[in-house]
Amino acid sequence: MSKSYAKTTTTLVIVESPAKCAKIESFLGPGYKCVASFGHLRQLSSLEAIDIKNNFEPKFNIIDDPKKTKHIAFLKNEIMKADHVILAPDGDREGEAIAWHICDLFGLPVETTTRIIFNEITESAITHAINYPTTINMNLVYSQQARQILDVLVGFTITPLLWKYISKNSKNSLSAGRCQTPALRLVYDNQQDINKSPGKKIYNTTGYFGNKCIPFLLNKHFETEEQVSDFLEKSNDFQHIYSRTEPIKVCKQPPQPLTTSRIQQLASNDMHISPKETMKLCQTLYEAGYITYMRTDSKKYCKEFIDSVKTYIVQTYNKDSYISPNIDLLANNSTAAPTDSTATAAIEVVNQKKTKSKIAKTPVKSPPPQEAHEAIRPTDIRMRELPEDLDLSTKERKMYKLIWETSLESCMSPAEFYEITANVNSICDYKYVYTSEIIDFPGWKIVANKSKEKEKAEENSNKEYHYLLQIKQNSAITFKKITSIVTMSKLKQHYSEAKLVQLLEENGIGRPSTFSTLIDKIQERGYVKKEDVKGIQVSCRDFELHDETITETKTSREFGNEKGKLVIQPLGIIVMEFLCTHFDKLFNYEYTSNMESELDKISKGDVVWYTLCSQCLVEMKLLLEGLTDERKHEIVIDDTHSYIIGKHGPVIKCTENNNGKEEVTFKPVKKDIDLNKLKQGEYAITDVVDLQKKASIVLGKYREEDLILRKGKFGIYVNWGTNSKSLSSLGNRPLDNITYDEVLVILDSLLGGTGTGADSDSIAPIKSNIIREITDNISIRTGQYGDYIYYKTTKMKKPTFYKLNGFQEDYKTCHTTIVKNWIMDVYQIRP
Repeated sequence: MSKSYAKTTTTLVIVESPAKCAKIESFLGPGYKCVASFGHLRQLSSLEAIDIKNNFEPKFNIIDDPKKTKHIAFLKNEIMKADHVILAPDGDREGEAIAWHICDLFGLPVETTTRIIFNEITESAITHAINYPTTINMNLVYSQQARQILDVLVGFTITPLLWKYISKNSKNSLSAGRCQTPALRLVYDNQQDINKSPGKKIYNTTGYFGNKCIPFLLNKHFETEEQVSDFLEKSNDFQHIYSRTEPIKVCKQPPQPLTTSRIQQLASNDMHISPKETMKLCQTLYEAGYITYMRTDSKKYCKEFIDSVKTYIVQTYNKDSYISPNIDLLANNSTAAPTDSTATAAIEVVNQKKTKSKIAKTPVKSPPPQEAHEAIRPTDIRMRELPEDLDLSTKERKMYKLIWETSLESCMSPAEFYEITANVNSICDYKYVYTSEIIDFPGWKIVANKSKEKEKAEENSNKEYHYLLQIKQNSAITFKKITSIVTMSKLKQHYSEAKLVQLLEENGIGRPSTFSTLIDKIQERGYVKKEDVKGIQVSCRDFELHDETITETKTSREFGNEKGKLVIQPLGIIVMEFLCTHFDKLFNYEYTSNMESELDKISKGDVVWYTLCSQCLVEMKLLLEGLTDERKHEIVIDDTHSYIIGKHGPVIKCTENNNGKEEVTFKPVKKDIDLNKLKQGEYAITDVVDLQKKASIVLGKYREEDLILRKGKFGIYVNWGTNSKSLSSLGNRPLDNITYDEVLVILDSLLGGTGTGADSDSIAPIKSNIIREITDNISIRTGQYGDYIYYKTTKMKKPTFYKLNGFQEDYKTCHTTIVKNWIMDVYQIRP
């Protein structure tokens, strides 16, 4: 007699990223399979996909990518094989929309298909989510759809006008965006303020008093050399009297918990990396289970984390006084994660046989689940540093340390100091001021390891504090010297990426999860460039009173030097001025902020989503009516020359009459042309045309030879060794506007793709998107001819590209160590 066996049920968990799958499967155990959607599956591809007359009903289409089509077939097969389906995309607006699209695309019932949300990839968080499942929040889905439709309405309506009236470039076309353009406007408005505020020369005066020669700063700025000379002459015989305040206790509050915008600002300032790179590093740490979800507005922690921090602080610093007196106010209102027995029971419930509708059974309402979002924090506060044997980059480790330190500090007591303000009187009722402090209780400042330089500075500060306390009140004090040094006031600076993130948040432009994309987009379009700003040279005459003698020193000093700032380019100025002229209401800060507020109301069910779309369309149509008489943008320089935006950036258009036939040629433009001066006719054509453009540029290596780009009588061509090829398809572009990758693509098509760099068999890729970063120097990227390996160290001027042929694993999902070791073995390179 044959035996019968019960069929094992399978629960399919669908997340966004494949990097989470293995870890989640290990937590859930047998009977569970975790697969990824790889982000969005469908999109709104054009205005035609929106049925405006039918309450803006969207018609989504599958993202046009063969890999996406193949993956959708894979997902369909997995869903058909599964007994139960659990949707687990990220717990934000986009994640909710992905969950809905999965239901809509694969025929799963939206009302009953199980949706789980977790804030960290740890066993307790996953089992808690399984224990307290929910269903798709349609208000969030409607909010995301409204956002997507608004973006399409604005982008697909306004962007073609930029092509029509400014320039059209199919490779990197101009674009306008509902949030992108206000982000650009912040940089543009700041540049206008910089232009209006060239700075003012003033004198900072410092008196060095007492035996320790402590620098007291005068509370008066002088504007002329005569004022400085007069002050110093009178100070020479003046009896200076010392006084100070009584010591007062000052508290320095700990940092707040990390939100998305805050981590982007901190990383920009401390690690000098872009918001985009910050989010990539955080994504890796999140998927590896070391930090919580990185897209969040919350400044709260779950109760379990608060309790673990309390324990850690007492164990590490031996005093509960280091715990913030307000720490419990940082706890959200969530309930505790389930115990092991509760979690096991939850998994058993979900493992039960379900109906053919493929929905996971939703348990009876119990205690509410954990709040979808906390502040960004480590998942285990006991792990101060990540283990050395983990396959993580230096930047990922630094990012973890930044998150760990800030999270711990946010839960600790304020640092307490004793502070005194010392004063020395001066002529004309001015006074010199110096503030000194000494630590009484370090509080949260005990967390960071002090460098030797900081320890030395703290020691000197303590000595100064005690010295100032010992000086008798209202006693005479002598100066060693008094200096008056030229500086510049009211010299406005360009924004850093951190500052722009802060302003986007303050002005309500976009959401924290989109800030990095917005900043990246305005740079990608060529509107803004992150670069160093050269300062201005100022002739200075400094003064010093020493031993009853006033000396003058003539020098030249540079002011306004800036490193890594966002500088608007001529293209960005022209685009922004066109949009401000014709669509000011659509792209002003208040309108954009109000739009975000309305989207938040939709997510709460307070506003019908399509009414917001209708309102935006009506306002846009009114603005479009004023464009009937607009002409294509150009700045006329003289009768035959004008400044225009060509396909590849600003150029001078030269129109000449040759035997009755009009001929048009283009000449390169000098950098740093002031468009306002150009409009006002302050430049002659010789001031604008760049006659110093290089006749040739070495791009890199090709077939082990220098690849040299040249411009000759018959156009642009390229040399390597004894070989040359015409690049007529590049037109008459400036040489420094042509990239190495562009030339490789052309040579690949002309010569059959015989390769680049040291490896003669590697295929030449085009400029591409990063699929996966393996190390700081190695990444997997995708190009016109497929995926490939990108290798570039800090010492290499140009990258080298390698094939992935022969790699047996899935390089998109397997452990990075496997990929790294294979690349190192095959191509003999260092990681």
